[in-house]
Amino acid sequence: MQHHRKWLPSALLGCWLAAQSLPAWADEAPPRFQVAAPKGSLSFVVYGDTRFTDRDGVANAFARRALVAGIAGENPAAIFIGGDLVYQGDDPDDYAIYKGETAEWTRRGIPVFPALGNHEFRDCRTARADSLCLENWWGTFAALRPWRWYSVAVGDSLLVLVLDSDASLRPGNSQRTWLEGQINDADSDARVRFILILLHYPPVRDPIFPRGKDEAQVQRYLSAAAPILRARVIVIGSHVHNYERFERDGVTYLVSGGGGAKPLPVLRMSGELSQLKTSVNFHYLRFTLASDRLTGTMVRYEATEAAGDRWSEPDRFEIRSRR
Repeated sequence: MQHHRKWLPSALLGCWLAAQSLPAWADEAPPRFQVAAPKGSLSFVVYGDTRFTDRDGVANAFARRALVAGIAGENPAAIFIGGDLVYQGDDPDDYAIYKGETAEWTRRGIPVFPALGNHEFRDCRTARADSLCLENWWGTFAALRPWRWYSVAVGDSLLVLVLDSDASLRPGNSQRTWLEGQINDADSDARVRFILILLHYPPVRDPIFPRGKDEAQVQRYLSAAAPILRARVIVIGSHVHNYERFERDGVTYLVSGGGGAKPLPVLRMSGELSQLKTSVNFHYLRFTLASDRLTGTMVRYEATEAAGDRWSEPDRFEIRSRR
């Protein structure tokens, strides 16, 4: 059974769940949240590797706060974060910094939908410790408890599937079975024109970076499934602290890991499409959803002191519906 729930402000969510010792839906399918879409078009934001923390040397807090403010100025319908929200998952202070720096998002009532990344589990690599790290995550995003993956319907035409790439994605596993079921159900719904898959480890990325877990399984599955789907598929990962764009078997693959974490250079090989000349790319992705097209824009922030106009949009792409 699929649960459909509208997103509530985080403060209300906390009160709603605190009153229930055991949610009624705990033993059922992962929830589906709803983001209402006005007539015409709407915009939403995707990015990752924000690393909210006060630790030195692991993130650029100046750039991170500038991106948060820029996103607030966009006033998007939703914000999707591809993991590594914090630097150290066992530290509740990192989550407190996230809440403090994004207070304007909360004030504006912008829903935030996060994916789990490896830093959400940093220093939590036993079953007992994992539960402590997940408590910090669920304590911040109470509506997700007890789930590690879930879906979001943005209007009628876009389905977002948020995965946990630290959990198994191999055939037959519960998350993989859920993923395939969600895609099959979406393909039978004539209203769904786009499927966006969000996970931390990007299935397609600069070849110098090693694989994380099972993300290659996602590409392998989509290479066979996506060409015959009626919906167009977009996959967005983070983990690599930069920006990349690829096309494989009709699927658009993006890396958006420029949310504030210490930058990493990329070689822009293997058919990388943006071919950016800048090695440091703090950024977020703005998507505009219309009835028959999804337009993506990489919004870049220049964090150096000598910068004039700090904001630019060096990459833009459009994905048209097949329907």
